[in-house]
Amino acid sequence: MKIKYLQDEHFFGGAVNDGIFMPYQSGFSRDLRVWHAGNQATAALLSDRGRLVYSDSPFCYTFEEDGILVEGENIAVEQCGETLRDAYLAMHNRFADKTFIGQVPPMDMFTVPQYNTWIEMEWDCTQEKVMRYAHEIIENGYPAGVLMIDDCWCRAYGDWVFDAARFPDPKGMVDELHGMGFKVMLWCCPFVSPDTAVFRRLEADGVLVKTSSGQTAVSHWWNGFSAVLDLTNPKAVRWFDEQASRLVEEYGVDGFKMDAADPEYYADDFIFFDGSQRSEQAKRWAELGAKYAYNELRAGFNAGWLPVANRLRDKNHSWTEDGLNTLVPDGLAMGLCGYQYLCPDMIGGGMVPDFHRNGFEFDGELFVRYCQVAAAFPMMQFSRAPWKVLDAKQQRLCLEAVGLHMRFSDEILRIARECSVTGDPMLRSLEYVFPHKGYFSVNDEFLLGNDILVAPQLQKGVQYRQVVLPEGTWTDETGKIYGGGTYVIDTPLERLPVFTRKNG
Repeated sequence: MKIKYLQDEHFFGGAVNDGIFMPYQSGFSRDLRVWHAGNQATAALLSDRGRLVYSDSPFCYTFEEDGILVEGENIAVEQCGETLRDAYLAMHNRFADKTFIGQVPPMDMFTVPQYNTWIEMEWDCTQEKVMRYAHEIIENGYPAGVLMIDDCWCRAYGDWVFDAARFPDPKGMVDELHGMGFKVMLWCCPFVSPDTAVFRRLEADGVLVKTSSGQTAVSHWWNGFSAVLDLTNPKAVRWFDEQASRLVEEYGVDGFKMDAADPEYYADDFIFFDGSQRSEQAKRWAELGAKYAYNELRAGFNAGWLPVANRLRDKNHSWTEDGLNTLVPDGLAMGLCGYQYLCPDMIGGGMVPDFHRNGFEFDGELFVRYCQVAAAFPMMQFSRAPWKVLDAKQQRLCLEAVGLHMRFSDEILRIARECSVTGDPMLRSLEYVFPHKGYFSVNDEFLLGNDILVAPQLQKGVQYRQVVLPEGTWTDETGKIYGGGTYVIDTPLERLPVFTRKNG
């Protein structure tokens, strides 16, 4: 199908990790049937002229000079109004599960930082290291929050039992963390290590993905070769739920970081129980995550508006388009794809190989700017311990950013609850709130709700930036008042520019 552009029409949506390319230009292409670019996706394209292109199934789209070439199943094109928000709300009405209206993730997912062991410990996570990390968080002036124990806490993938050699007393650990004020989440994935007792049981029960020849499928993913739990099979979902419930009941675990489920890890000849395409696995994984109050997901498909925390994919420790400069455009894209309750990547970057590349140098200024952006998002998450890598001034600025986020918390919660009813994203582009004013390409500032505008510094060593303020009266964090217009403002490392609109 070829969809001709309307006059002055620009398109957004599709894959969250493509936010840096939005609005899309001629030559851009994405095939959601095989790859979501490592993050959430929705089979929908939204225009700032109120049009919605959508399907229940993943499809391929290519932007050309005179229109969009789309290929897939049951693709519909609707004129839903005149603005980007009109198209977005039509998408919400089409895809949202109305049973979740009014539900949001737990309060402390928003109000205090989250902490993850991944970058700090990588694949060498132990009970001793987790407890040391937790104590250092408090000792260095950071508040207790949600602590996620990442990969390698269990004996094998799919065998969701603590490795006794690494975690000799998991119940005691969780109890101590709770006593310190932390909530505790465990990393998990839909993969099953071969040559294990749990693999043999699940294979016999017929709940693993198969190949077209009827053999148990084996996926090559970032941690090796594993079988795949077939989430389109109700028996597989019940089995996982039993394991998760056991961990909650036996150890007091509060929830789960539900990783992977990306379609690129499933080969063309993988056959799912209900005949679904591979993207459906990501949707079912997100729906499963919604069963647990504390959760985090990095992948999803047509799974917006669930009461789950969605994190941007792992970013590099860089200023360029694979690092800090992607946080705002991808955060805006996440909202436009329907994933409301969003968290940026781990502060400083969460891509492990980047920290081990030849010539890698840690950049404290980058870490602080990363932290400032995260502070203005609905959620913020640390992994690399700031007190280990920053100088005294940089450490102070990160603590100030955490304090800012906590001062924002009442407003963040108000916006979250409001969005759970209206369906609007929490993070919004200028075009979303102020349509047809020429703001469609502004992707280095954002609105939290309708009335808080954040314009972070995203360039290394630069002490000023241009800020676009829409119509109205705006007051910055120093009390200075502005009208609508374009301004050049000072951005020393100490400053995160935040503007609040009066009588919005």
